[in-house]
Amino acid sequence: MAFSGARRVRQAARALAACFWECLVAAGAAYVAGEAARDGAAGVLHEPPPGHPERLRPDVPLTPLERALLRELDLAD
Repeated sequence: MAFSGARRVRQAARALAACFWECLVAAGAAYVAGEAARDGAAGVLHEPPPGHPERLRPDVPLTPLERALLRELDLAD
């Protein structure tokens, strides 16, 4: 039979593990954000990057839905 405080020890261990995990997630998010800022990857894109599916077929006309979305976003020429 386990000693009487086993439940409290398990709860404390789980709480400590959860806190440790959240700290790792926060540190990873800060690291990734720092790397993105250092590379200049956080800039605003004004057009799709090379190789993006929207750039692969410029000869195909837009569908009615795509034209409507462009009008909604005030990006239509």
